[in-house]
Amino acid sequence: MEKTKTRLTVDLPDHLVRQADAAVSGGAARSRNQLIARAVQAYLGQLEKARIDAEFARMAQDAPYQTLALEISREFERTDREALEMGEGER
Repeated sequence: MEKTKTRLTVDLPDHLVRQADAAVSGGAARSRNQLIARAVQAYLGQLEKARIDAEFARMAQDAPYQTLALEISREFERTDREALEMGEGER
């Protein structure tokens, strides 16, 4: 994790400051700063997940990609079955 920091000044609506302070008082974080950093990190994670989900949705509609994926699946079908059978024999 990166240790360097950049100081920012942000303006938040009063109700968000009150909610943040209540969360800090409730033990959600050590400070407003930590709470806000965690919130930004969580939100950026949500954005990344949405971006990845959108890419997968596009792939589902991409006919050339689907054709290639099916070809690859068929190429590995025999070896996948063999590996499954070997794994079941180990039980």
